[in-house]
Amino acid sequence: MAIQSIVRCENYDQETLDAAVTRHFETLNVKELLHPGIRVLIKPNLIAPKKPEAAATTHPNLIRAAANWLRQSGVENIVLADSPGGLYTAPVLDHLYTVVGYQPLSDVLTLNRDVSFQSVSCPEGYVNRSFNLISPLPQADLIIDMPKLKTHAMTRLSAGIKNMFGSIPGLQKPEMHYRHPDIEDFSLMLCELCRLTAPTVTLMDAIDCMEGDGPTGGNPRHLGLTLASRDVFSQDWFAATLCGMNPEDVAMLRIAKEKGWLQPDEIIQVGDEPVFADPPFVLPKTSSIDFTGSLPAFLRKPARAVMGKVLKPFPKLNKDRCVGCGKCAESCPAHIIRIENHKAVFTKKGCISCFCCQEMCPMKAISVKRHI
Repeated sequence: MAIQSIVRCENYDQETLDAAVTRHFETLNVKELLHPGIRVLIKPNLIAPKKPEAAATTHPNLIRAAANWLRQSGVENIVLADSPGGLYTAPVLDHLYTVVGYQPLSDVLTLNRDVSFQSVSCPEGYVNRSFNLISPLPQADLIIDMPKLKTHAMTRLSAGIKNMFGSIPGLQKPEMHYRHPDIEDFSLMLCELCRLTAPTVTLMDAIDCMEGDGPTGGNPRHLGLTLASRDVFSQDWFAATLCGMNPEDVAMLRIAKEKGWLQPDEIIQVGDEPVFADPPFVLPKTSSIDFTGSLPAFLRKPARAVMGKVLKPFPKLNKDRCVGCGKCAESCPAHIIRIENHKAVFTKKGCISCFCCQEMCPMKAISVKRHI
């Protein structure tokens, strides 16, 4: 049984969010998980220096609401930590905290500036033997996963599971893309990482979401919800349905279901009536023609092999928008992008279509191009 708590919130008013978090955490009986001296980690979506109204990062007021509840419950050690896209250094984190509106949160929690990492072994039977995790995460006793609900150019959905990818430090994330260029392998890696990090509670910002070419290049989409669960896989399945997606089309969710890590039939909705997107969320151009999730299991792999050759999308640069900042080259796991005459230059050869470049471009200068 997975309890899915639903509270409607039309805006980010602080009192409204404080009340919403109280309802969520009482429903999930989070207080039973607390003990004297507990170390709590809040893991937001801090992907890039985007202002809250861009709907790319977890809103600071929702984070404050969670920290307020923890403080009122006697928790003193609360750390906010995430590794964004690009470099993972203290100056980069300070800049991000300022732009996304997290600096004022320092009165209720500690903003992480420790950029070290630790290697953590995976359980027996996992494909991945270990992961390098940002140090605050394995040091925590309780993890609150706080994603922003978005569509995603590679994984289709960005929610609780994908948010834990921020546990991987800095430019080691592009390395993971390079090691797992296939969406199936990459999605399995994300599922194993999420199970290893094991967030205790997932509190999702689904008030102002993002649709289209997320996780940074899409458009805000209002849904007016906050969601919470102690089962991150089930919550992501539920969130996909709210967006108008078939969860089976999201490789992470299909894999988790096949492995028995989530049971959609056991999700129990509690709280307000859910809001289903009407019309459904606009999907990224990269995923609009992926029909394989609805095929029988034995046909998916050969179908994806054909699609990979015939329909594979590639990044396309709009030179008029490019300012030559180098963020795309910095984040490219295949190292095929260079900056010449203050413009990005890259070719299809060697491209693994992970769209890290599109994700990290602050100017929205990179879009999706297909053969047909």
